Amino acid sequence: MNISGFIKKGVYMICTLLFLGLTPIFSQNMDNQRINRQVDSLMKKLSTREKIAQLMIVEYSSYDNRQKRATQHTLIKKEKIGGLIPMNDKFIPSIEQLNKLNKMAKIPMLITIDAEWGANMRYKREIPPFPRQMQLGALSSDSLVYKLGYLIGKECLSLKMQVNYSPVVDINNNPLNPAINTRSFGEDKEKVAQYGIALMQGMKDAGVAGSAKHFPGHGDTDVDSHLGLPVINFNYDRLDSLELYPFKKLIDAGVDMVMVAHLNVPALDPTGTPASISKTIVTDLLKNKLGFKGIVCTDALNMDGVAKESGLEKKDIPLAAYKAGADILLMPEDVVNAITTIENALKRGEISLSGLDERVRKVLSLKARMGLFEKSYSPIVDINGLEERIIVKENLDLMQQIAKNSMTVLFNDNSEGYGLPVTFDNKKIAYLGYKGAQLGREFAQVALKYGDIDTLILNDDATLVDLKDARNKLRGYDLIITGFNDTDPRPHKDFAINREEVDFITSWAKEQPMIAVYLGSPYALTRMPGYKNFTAFVLGYSNNVANNFAAAQVVFGGVPATGVLPVSAADFKVGHSITISERFREEYFDFIGTKEDSLLNVSIELDQKSSACLTVMEQVSELVASGKISAEEVKSDFVKNPSTNNLYNLQVLLDSNKRYSNIKGRAEALFASLGMKNTRFAADVPATTTYNIPDIITTKGDLKKFKFTVANGGKYEGKQVISPKAAAMLLEITEGNL
Repeated sequence: MNISGFIKKGVYMICTLLFLGLTPIFSQNMDNQRINRQVDSLMKKLSTREKIAQLMIVEYSSYDNRQKRATQHTLIKKEKIGGLIPMNDKFIPSIEQLNKLNKMAKIPMLITIDAEWGANMRYKREIPPFPRQMQLGALSSDSLVYKLGYLIGKECLSLKMQVNYSPVVDINNNPLNPAINTRSFGEDKEKVAQYGIALMQGMKDAGVAGSAKHFPGHGDTDVDSHLGLPVINFNYDRLDSLELYPFKKLIDAGVDMVMVAHLNVPALDPTGTPASISKTIVTDLLKNKLGFKGIVCTDALNMDGVAKESGLEKKDIPLAAYKAGADILLMPEDVVNAITTIENALKRGEISLSGLDERVRKVLSLKARMGLFEKSYSPIVDINGLEERIIVKENLDLMQQIAKNSMTVLFNDNSEGYGLPVTFDNKKIAYLGYKGAQLGREFAQVALKYGDIDTLILNDDATLVDLKDARNKLRGYDLIITGFNDTDPRPHKDFAINREEVDFITSWAKEQPMIAVYLGSPYALTRMPGYKNFTAFVLGYSNNVANNFAAAQVVFGGVPATGVLPVSAADFKVGHSITISERFREEYFDFIGTKEDSLLNVSIELDQKSSACLTVMEQVSELVASGKISAEEVKSDFVKNPSTNNLYNLQVLLDSNKRYSNIKGRAEALFASLGMKNTRFAADVPATTTYNIPDIITTKGDLKKFKFTVANGGKYEGKQVISPKAAAMLLEITEGNL
């Protein structure tokens, strides 16, 4: 290449690189220009009153009475309020109502939701819940937290909802906290910040704006701000280093919103003014000192923490929050008069038009960024097949992943063989489902996949008399697994613990080996003084299907135990865990009662090659492992050309080496050692060696046991059933053949 050509090529490459490097910047600038044009256009059309209304987010429900609906219609059509938030409701009727309200809006409304654990937080009956944040805090990394944020974001977008008031980044270091509690990632400020960022970023990448809450930190309180005004009595240094820490991290990470709580924080505002209407806290601290440039949103202004404790009239509270520095006024009461009050304050010069314009531009810019002003955008949700589009397998799979990775073993004494994972050798084992009957029955069905176990289920109305009767019935058992399935996360509800009954169970555990599986809050340990009488204690965080399914597999070793305690509870400190990392038995992925789960027990007849994997090949692999025959010869005969003659040749090798007296005897011994109870020969096989591969009848469930053993280096239930070398060869041979 001549010099000229070389220079031209170099210039071309440099230009290409510059173009690629600057493309995101150009794209971002174009987006910003588009957003500014749309916002400018709308700002010119809005009256002062309409601008004020754009800062208001109003609640709705399909249960609303006629008068409330008439008010909503006025607020949307006449006042042009900024957005809506659904309250607890029936799913489809709520979305139908949302569609009706959206059709009335001349300015597209911002649809917001409290969906900390997904839309289930508002639609409890129809949509399965994602885990609450405390359970996420039991995870060892934030990768699943990010994925959860992304899927919650997709769930919100499917409902045409653009803002999720999440994540909660309060540090819950008060076990008696009635408002936050399991909604927090825990008491480790680093984890709260890290996981808060992961959840927020997942939602953002899905296209949904998040909101860090409840500023300046609602974790160390024992008063619910829905019902009163909590007081945070700590000095500034403590607040700055702990409560404010996650908020500072999320602000640095680019969170879209910060929600301000109704809290009395004397170290930040000595007047005792609730934080949500305190200029010192909202403007001076959050906006100026911490440098937050995004949208500041109040917590709901109808909560007693401000609605009653502020001493202000309903119509005056939004103005107080506005003056404090809030950009979005969430769920104000007496909205029409509240708008008028702010409008009058503007006329009196108490607040400025430029300040109002700045805040309205923030809200409109968010709407523009969410695409609400595009001609192609429709706010109407298609109701047809909506539940099927929302409840998708990807969501259910993630719920299960999180459950399995967060199960926490608090202690485990296996010195006498009565701990985890449970073994069946010469033991008579029972499962006692203490209330929560459906979960109890499902736990028992998982247990039966692993071995023989008897079941006794006590319904929710069970009494101490029933427990005494259960102890008599189970007196002869070597080990009892007790499932605590009817739980409640709220401390003021005593975690749904009946002290007399729980004391009876823990005393019983002192007399007879017993493992506890508690599907509830770690804080409940304080109501269970005899918990150390159990041989092992598995913590499942909440009583749902995914946690029950995961806990059962942890007990029997199908799933490793890797969860860490996100808070301090009883004698256990935050970060505590007993890790059981070795896989003991096979893992299951389909919930009890699903079609896929039922197929595990359907009999199937294997073809000759697959049958050979379970019989001849296991034995031949042992010969290879002992050096009696060549691995290459076996692979050539079986893998490359699995003809009847070559299978015959492998059996000749078995016969000539006389490793086993017959194929049938060894195969049946293997099936028994793996608990493959549904596996048998399709026809009678002579006791002597036969050169015909006998067909095998088995189930997918039994094949899982065999495949697990091969992949686990030949170990099942902690025993070396197949030698490691033979297992390695079998793994290579059986891949794609079973």
